[in-house]
Amino acid sequence: MMQRVSLWYIGLTQRERVLVGVAGALAAVILLIYGIVLPVGNALDEAATRHREATERAGRITAGIEALKRAPAARAPVLAGPVEQIAGASAQEAGFVVQSNERRGSDMAVLVIPTARPSAVLAWLDALGGQGLAVEQVTLTPAPDGTVSVNVTVRKAAS
Repeated sequence: MMQRVSLWYIGLTQRERVLVGVAGALAAVILLIYGIVLPVGNALDEAATRHREATERAGRITAGIEALKRAPAARAPVLAGPVEQIAGASAQEAGFVVQSNERRGSDMAVLVIPTARPSAVLAWLDALGGQGLAVEQVTLTPAPDGTVSVNVTVRKAAS
């Protein structure tokens, strides 16, 4: 292949060789500009934009954390009733079927929920703090259908 190109180039006149050289140089410059310089420049611009957005997002998160640290801590509401009743009622309000609800001592209870969506369980566990309960221990066991079984120990939140 290279031999054919060499023979073709040798067969050209001096003027044609200059024109072919200039055309090759122009093609190389265009390839360099549109194939390398512009894509790399665009990638750098996009990276700078992503970095700026990430920095701004980190600043907003940091400001939010600082605001939460400065905010006065909300006191947990006083419980009106036994822990197992409050936790069981909360689970049922969240739409869970409670398999067992056992009292452990004067301020703890163990609940077993056989099947639930993971996101709903985590939201419910997070909401227990607003009801004056603290999660002492939780075990989530995944099922093949995408649900989880839950075994959670809750206690009265410290006043």
